[in-house]
Amino acid sequence: MTKTEFSQLYYSEIDKVFRFYFLRVNSVEEAEDLTSLVFLKFYQFFQKKDEKIVKDKKAFLYKMARNLLVDFYRKKDRNSLSLDKLFKEGFDLPSPIDFENKIEANFQMEEIKKALREINPLYADVIILHYIDDLSIKELSTILNKKENNIRVLVHRALEALKERLNC
Repeated sequence: MTKTEFSQLYYSEIDKVFRFYFLRVNSVEEAEDLTSLVFLKFYQFFQKKDEKIVKDKKAFLYKMARNLLVDFYRKKDRNSLSLDKLFKEGFDLPSPIDFENKIEANFQMEEIKKALREINPLYADVIILHYIDDLSIKELSTILNKKENNIRVLVHRALEALKERLNC
């Protein structure tokens, strides 16, 4: 893989990979660290291996990202988010006019993040990758090593589990 090809993939996927991690971990710093680490490992992999062994580089990147997340959780206990921690990370209060709307939006996002942490990790990954990062069923099938029909069922079950957690 050339540096140009890597750069193109990096710039097209960095925000999505960061968002994938941010929705699964408790801090911006951890999400940034994991994002940097997965791209570093991805680049190093292609420096050592023949790139022809990987058919879909984007799917391979997300597979590496999921594996790195599993390793992260094995090594570190989950911590809950606190307001003190948010303020230390640069959380800023909105203007008084938007205050109620922002609080409601933040509350909803926290509820969704909490629900994603409480459901089956595979379900959470599928929801984030498919609905937030816009990966196709085919790409998910490559990432998860499952048939496309199984992925469709998995997406449906993941949504049902999330709805149940959110009491929708």
